[in-house]
Amino acid sequence: MPLLEPAPRRALVIKLGHIGDVLVASPVITALKQAWPDMSVDMLVNQGTEAMVAHNPLIDSVLVLKREHVSRLAELAWQAGFLAALRSTGYDLALELAEGDRGAFLAWISGARSRVGFRSKKPRLRSRAYTHLAPRWDDQHHMVESFLRQVELLGIAPQDTALKFEPGGQARAQARDLLAGAGIGQGEYALVHPTSRWMFKSWTPQGNAGLIAHLAKQGLKVVLTSGPDAKELELVERIRALTPPDAISLDLAGKLDLYVLGGLIAEARLFAGADSAPMHMAAALQVPVLTMFGPSGEAMWGPWQVEAEVLAGDCPEHPCGRDGCDGSKVSRCLEEMPLARVSAAADRLLQRTARA
Repeated sequence: MPLLEPAPRRALVIKLGHIGDVLVASPVITALKQAWPDMSVDMLVNQGTEAMVAHNPLIDSVLVLKREHVSRLAELAWQAGFLAALRSTGYDLALELAEGDRGAFLAWISGARSRVGFRSKKPRLRSRAYTHLAPRWDDQHHMVESFLRQVELLGIAPQDTALKFEPGGQARAQARDLLAGAGIGQGEYALVHPTSRWMFKSWTPQGNAGLIAHLAKQGLKVVLTSGPDAKELELVERIRALTPPDAISLDLAGKLDLYVLGGLIAEARLFAGADSAPMHMAAALQVPVLTMFGPSGEAMWGPWQVEAEVLAGDCPEHPCGRDGCDGSKVSRCLEEMPLARVSAAADRLLQRTARA
């Protein structure tokens, strides 16, 4: 039984993280609407992450914390207007799903009578911004479970804990047009996304090229994607150079926004790639996931509630949480992961999820 009385009429959920962080927080929205179906819910996210929740039907409004401004004066003017609007909206409940001072300030400035955050490791002034403090996350629980601790603190027992992501009808149509133009049917391709914004999470060019060739030999078309960052495109170029020319059926690396990427993932037979936001998008869309984890922990960040093969780096310190070994930005556990191990995992996943 929800503990807040009277029932809140309007809630603000704040998640100032990266793209995947925002998507992994989506079960919180579901749980709030389960408890209070008539309550309106707004979500506040960083600029560049809004695609993860833009088409979530349970969210009334997605507020974007703008980070790019033409001048310092323009930034101050925007912030003043944004904070005034936030304060005047009339929120009854605010949940802040990170542990930053900015998020704590925004929860406080919202004026909500009930404000929920995470307990800090050490006593900090930011904790005074909240009326309720949930236990902080740990490496033994998935981040979905950690985020849901905040709603459980309010007396809500979440029922539907699946990730929710919808790329939108226009993006799905664009994705189908791209596939049709390359002669690729729905469900007959693997989408390979070998990169992450954190390059120390990426497998080797040789390994990715070998996996692409293996998937093609299994009868799957391969759609290759990546983000537009120069480092990601450099890795993709090295992969291309090592891949048989006929193994990649459609190369869209660096050419897609998150919406159309989601549309392409949605129609795939298999997603293969690094620990990254697209991996979470595949999990939300119930597309089988093959993924490799190096420094980060799959217990906290693995694909959630989807058929998956998760390969962890063979290192006694895994998960170390470092940005590569000895500050190198290169993770030896991923450098040393053999192609045979990944190919075998792909075969198991394809066999396990084969359509009758």
